[in-house]
Amino acid sequence: MDRPLHSVRTRLDDFLAELATLHYRHGAGLAPELPVSRLYASFPELSSPDTFAAANEALAKARTKDEPLVVRRIQLVRELVATQVEEALAARPAEAVATLEAQARLPIDDQTLSFGEALASIPRESARGRRAVLERAVGNFLWEHRGPYGDRREASLHAVERLDAKDYPSLREDVTGIPFAKWAEAAAETLRRTEDAYRDVLAYVLKKLDPLLRPLPGGDARRHDLQAALQAPWMEPFFRREDTFPAVARWLHEWGLTPNANGRIRIDDEARPGKASRPFVAVVRVPDEVRLVLQPRAGLDALGSLLHEMGHAQHRAHVSENLPVELRRLTDASVTEAYAALFERLLLSPGWLKRYLDLPSAPARDTVRLAAFQALTVLRRHCAKLSYELSLHTRGPSADRADEYADGQRQALFVEPHPGFFLHDVDPQLYVAHYLRAWALETRLTARLTERFNEDFWRNPAAAQWLKGLFARGGTDDAEGLATDTSGTPLALPEAGERLVAILNR
Repeated sequence: MDRPLHSVRTRLDDFLAELATLHYRHGAGLAPELPVSRLYASFPELSSPDTFAAANEALAKARTKDEPLVVRRIQLVRELVATQVEEALAARPAEAVATLEAQARLPIDDQTLSFGEALASIPRESARGRRAVLERAVGNFLWEHRGPYGDRREASLHAVERLDAKDYPSLREDVTGIPFAKWAEAAAETLRRTEDAYRDVLAYVLKKLDPLLRPLPGGDARRHDLQAALQAPWMEPFFRREDTFPAVARWLHEWGLTPNANGRIRIDDEARPGKASRPFVAVVRVPDEVRLVLQPRAGLDALGSLLHEMGHAQHRAHVSENLPVELRRLTDASVTEAYAALFERLLLSPGWLKRYLDLPSAPARDTVRLAAFQALTVLRRHCAKLSYELSLHTRGPSADRADEYADGQRQALFVEPHPGFFLHDVDPQLYVAHYLRAWALETRLTARLTERFNEDFWRNPAAAQWLKGLFARGGTDDAEGLATDTSGTPLALPEAGERLVAILNR
């Protein structure tokens, strides 16, 4: 590698450690601000177009030789630099958004809630009228303050100019290898194949929430109704706050893993003002310092979130420390999301629910069906988001995109969304495509585990050892390569949807 890439390789670990620490402190409620712009100023080579040009040259040279791991290392660095060019451009707007959300106080009836409190309260509020007030307050706030959110999205278009790309989807396709048009077609096909089953169960869960609720087009259900139904409050007695983490911990111990990965995972479960309501993982060092941040909560959704983030943490804590820094630190995001989904999909196993949560047979069956519906809802939401976000990152964050966002979500979910979320409900760098690939990969990995270790692979320590072997490979594989290597079959998104439909139709 030439000099710019050597500098990146030398300082990569420290940069990512400092970035993860900033996000940890902000998300854990330890710091109200997110001062990323100073960090980028300290590591200018990581967000330099010159470094990206050097990576292009190095990649072209490496491809003339039979050294696939060298090519892979350069590809990962090249993707990182393209991402950091955008993130450096977005640093000021991102800081503005973080400060705005931290300082916002929204009047809700006779209360004043922080932005985070109001957002987190929407799905957990049992009274429909108050849910509507919460959703309207948050949606209106986002609409009125769409400027900073739009500035953040504009950074993607500025990155296109800085890196001399045709457009943003082309830039991301170039650095990730993801053919977005192909995945958009697969997403549309998945929506078609899963629509009937989704609508049938949607009507059921809405009626469980409120006997008068009906989905669109005949009913008046809103997004907040679906969010509340996905919490399955009628099942909450089976998923008590004090039971979920011990259940996951016992499973991991019996499977041959430990919740803290022998000290490599640090669990932050303290109650703290300003702490994110949903768990998340901050990867400070790989594999030695992975932080799992959570607030123990009751409910099926809370258990799914815990399992998901535990999957992320276990993956990163078991990456081989002997790998080169690029393969240890960087990865195809679809791969780590697939491992997280693999853990979360344990909710589709009645045997796991019976063994670790002591659920009787009937509630275990109901839980499996509800978990499949939750997963299908998220899948359909992201299928719709892909085409919308491709448009957003091509045409820019004008107010016209709000209608486009709402139309896509309405057609996918059959509930009425608030258009004010059109710039908030977006992950950077078209990450939505990574989620879709992850769910397709998880389908392949689960099939392979079941074939090799039986349907209760989660009880077999040999299955955990096999999975740890995949974890250890770090960024060596992309999602397509890992699917082919482990199953001999390429990724197919519609199959991920059909698997969930089959569970719903049992």
